[in-house]
Amino acid sequence: MKMLKHKSKSQGGLSRRSFSKGALLATAAAVTPRSAIANSKPELEAQANPQPAPPPVSPMVEAQMTALLSKYGDRLSPEQKADCKRLLIQAQRSSEAMRAFPLDNSNEPATIFRVYRAKKS
Repeated sequence: MKMLKHKSKSQGGLSRRSFSKGALLATAAAVTPRSAIANSKPELEAQANPQPAPPPVSPMVEAQMTALLSKYGDRLSPEQKADCKRLLIQAQRSSEAMRAFPLDNSNEPATIFRVYRAKKS
């Protein structure tokens, strides 16, 4: 069995510490919103671009919210009720996006599940 030799820092190799620092910085740059990176003034942007009116809530969301409130309404605080409504609206948008994707009955999944079984010795 051949042993692998690790490159030392003097040989020009990348150390684990410098790799992890680079990966952390790249992740932080990707996750940070552009508005936080840009040197902009939020007050001026808010005055220049008024918030658009929220889209109307679909009847499906209203029905789900009514069912939720009838079952758990006395146990939920107003903040929790607002959060539930926000989550229902988000779920409705996601399901509409999935329904908009055209699929035929003959379409197969992108990957096929295959069970891995270790060979018996």
